[in-house]
Amino acid sequence: MRTKSRMFSIRGAAGALAATTVLSGGAAFMTSATANAATKTVSYGVLSCFTGPLASLGEGIYQGAQIAQAQVNAAGGVLGKKLLIPQGDTGCDPVEGKTALLKLLSGGGIAGIIGPTTQEINAVEPVLRANKIIDEFQGGDTGRDHQTDPFLFRDSPSDSQLGVAMATYAHIRGYKKADLLFYSDAAAQTIVNPVKTTWIKLGGKVIHIYNIQGDQSSYTNTVAQVIADKPDVIFSQTDAPTVAVLSTEFSQLGSKIPWIGTDVTTSSDFIKAFGTAKAHSYLTSIMGTSVTGAANNVFMAQFKKLFPSQTAAGPLSGANYAYDAVISLALADTYAKTFSGATVAKDMTKVTNPPGTACYSYSACLALLKAHKKINYEGASGAIDYNKYNNTFGPYAPFIANATTGNEVQGTPLSAKVLGDVTNCTTTGACLAALRKDGIK
Repeated sequence: MRTKSRMFSIRGAAGALAATTVLSGGAAFMTSATANAATKTVSYGVLSCFTGPLASLGEGIYQGAQIAQAQVNAAGGVLGKKLLIPQGDTGCDPVEGKTALLKLLSGGGIAGIIGPTTQEINAVEPVLRANKIIDEFQGGDTGRDHQTDPFLFRDSPSDSQLGVAMATYAHIRGYKKADLLFYSDAAAQTIVNPVKTTWIKLGGKVIHIYNIQGDQSSYTNTVAQVIADKPDVIFSQTDAPTVAVLSTEFSQLGSKIPWIGTDVTTSSDFIKAFGTAKAHSYLTSIMGTSVTGAANNVFMAQFKKLFPSQTAAGPLSGANYAYDAVISLALADTYAKTFSGATVAKDMTKVTNPPGTACYSYSACLALLKAHKKINYEGASGAIDYNKYNNTFGPYAPFIANATTGNEVQGTPLSAKVLGDVTNCTTTGACLAALRKDGIK
């Protein structure tokens, strides 16, 4: 049972957090977790890769945060304070990630973190938890599917759901036999088991699983083995330098095997490395997608204002999730009338989960809170309904690159219900029956 919404008011002195102690390498130092009553700003740090081969991850997260920041500040900020979104570059490395986080915290004023991704979460999460700072995790790490950290929330679906979506899409396409070709990066490896398990459950056959080291000069032997396996499809995730070599060598050996990749394979550098024309013909990327409707309309309208040159290509991968993370955290801070993570962590679901009046933008939700209404924020990425592990679920869709521009074109989405039915079924017969009931043969 849910409690009634609290009385809401914005006070100039509201939202001050106590200073917190951050431990780093055995030494302690003091840092203000947020601005005091006299300051006019509050910060949500954006912690992700902004350099290195996976910099596209951070670019998408930061773009989404920028879109949300513009809307929040246009509506008066958070508890009367202007929202800032300073960046912390992790380089997709755990050690660098912790260093970047500590640097962000040492500057003070940090009331929440948007990010990081799977590569860095285990290194930074203890620091955030110790300091009682809300973390809107933007990674797919399946190890977080049943996590118990009260300060960690994930509005982007787990890789376990991405793996289910990849296998389900392949089944719908009529493929029967598959090879899995993943490089050894931790973020890629978390997808292997969900793909394999779901594919087998749907009646598919896994011929071979290939785990390769990234950024090698040649994969000739592996490529020849995959071709000899004669799979109907290749499930894969690698970085751009790795796929540049793989794609070339598959072409040299005359392969026309279709690939199904992850959201990482939608990035412009990956498409270019694969070969734009080849990507159009042979690569389908599966990615969490925005849902149609009011929230997505608000998101897209602001996106077009801030990034007019990208209008044709659309938002970067992951932008919609980071956008929803900022909006939902700002609403939770507003509802709680404080930036204290210990309080906000308990109130997060009171602005995101039903019951309550559905609202689709920060300004609309803010108006309802001022009117003492219980709200249910519905995001650009779908319903932000956290389960008991602070995870959410959403739709996925296939994306295929335009043969000339490389811009991704979305296909028919797989709904959260379809993916949930496939996740929960236990036998091939039950899975196929569930898909038929959902209108999928």
